[in-house]
Amino acid sequence: MDKFFNIKNYLKEKNLDFMLFATYEDVNPNIFYFTGYVGAGFLIIFPSGEMMLHVPTRDLAQAKKIKNVTISSGKKLFEVLSERNLLSKNVGIDFANISVRDFNNLKEKLKCEFIDLTEFMEGIRMIKDKIEIDKIKVACKITDEILQKFVDNFKDFKTEEEASAFLVYETLKRGCGVAFEVIVATGENAAVPHHTPSGKINNGFCVVDFGVKFKGYCSDVTRTFYVGKPTEKEKKIYSDLLREQEKAVSLVRQGLVIGDFCVVAEKNLKQKLIHSLGHGMGIEVHEMPYISLDSKFTLKEGMVITIEPGEYIEDKYGIRIEDDVLVTSSGSELLSKFTKELISI
Repeated sequence: MDKFFNIKNYLKEKNLDFMLFATYEDVNPNIFYFTGYVGAGFLIIFPSGEMMLHVPTRDLAQAKKIKNVTISSGKKLFEVLSERNLLSKNVGIDFANISVRDFNNLKEKLKCEFIDLTEFMEGIRMIKDKIEIDKIKVACKITDEILQKFVDNFKDFKTEEEASAFLVYETLKRGCGVAFEVIVATGENAAVPHHTPSGKINNGFCVVDFGVKFKGYCSDVTRTFYVGKPTEKEKKIYSDLLREQEKAVSLVRQGLVIGDFCVVAEKNLKQKLIHSLGHGMGIEVHEMPYISLDSKFTLKEGMVITIEPGEYIEDKYGIRIEDDVLVTSSGSELLSKFTKELISI
C-alpha cells in the first residue's frame, strides 16, 4: 500500500492545502506512522508529498535523525505557516491528537476551513504493509518466547506483581517496550477482565494478558494457565472456550463483514461477551477495526486483528484466550504461536 498515494488523493479530493498533526509527551501514532518520529512538535504534509517536522529546540537532534523530512525549529508554528503563505488555506487537522489550546490558537490565527482527519487516518492505518507486518511478527515471536520463560519460572513468583514485573523485565531486556499494562490475574481475580496485578498468587485459572512493542509495533496475546491442578469440570470449561476461539480464528478471511462474522463466532459461546471479540492492532494496541457485533467494516488483506473470547464468572474464575491474526489473500495467518493447551503452573 502506498500511503502517500492515499494522502495525495485525499488532499485533492477535500481541496486541502496541507495536513497538520501535533504530538506532545505521548507519541502521536499518526506522526510515527509517517515518519517514525517520537518527540514533541508538529508534522505538516503538503500536496507535493513534502513533510515538515516543526519541533522544539530540545527535540531538534532527535528530529534530524528522521529521513526524508524538512526540519523546522526555533519559531512559532504560526510564523512557519505564514512563511509558507498558509494562513488562509484549507487544512486537515488530526483532531484526535491535538490539544484544545493549540486548536483554538489555530482557529484564531488561520482564516481557513478545518477538516477532521481522524476517520481518514484510521482507515489507512487499518491496512498494514509488509514492513509493518514484519515488525508485528517479530513482536509476536518475542512475546511467545517471554511467555515460555514465564511458565518456566512461575514457581519463583509469590505475588501477581512479581509475575507481572518478570514479564516487563524480560521485555526490556530484549530492547522492547510493553505494549500496555500487563495483566496477571489469578483465581477469582481472573473474573475481572482488566484486573491490576495485586496480592498473592491464588490457585485456579491464571489469565496473563501481555504484549510487547517492537520498533513501534505491538503484539497482544492472552493465555490462561492453571495454578494447581484443574478438575475435569474446569478442563472442560477451558476446552469449550478454546474450541470456540479456534473456530473463530479459522473463520477469518477477507471480504467478511465484521459484524456478521461476530454473530457467527459468538453464537456458541456459553456466556455473552462483556467485551468485544477483538480489535485491530498495529502502532497502537487497540486500533480500528474493532471486532464487534455493530461493526460495518469488511475484513481486508493486510489487517492485523485479535480474536479474544472470554468467560467470566464473578468472584469465581475467568478465562480468556487471545491470538493475533493477519488477514491474507487466501484466509488468515496466526501470528501468536504460543501453545493454547491448559498448562498447570
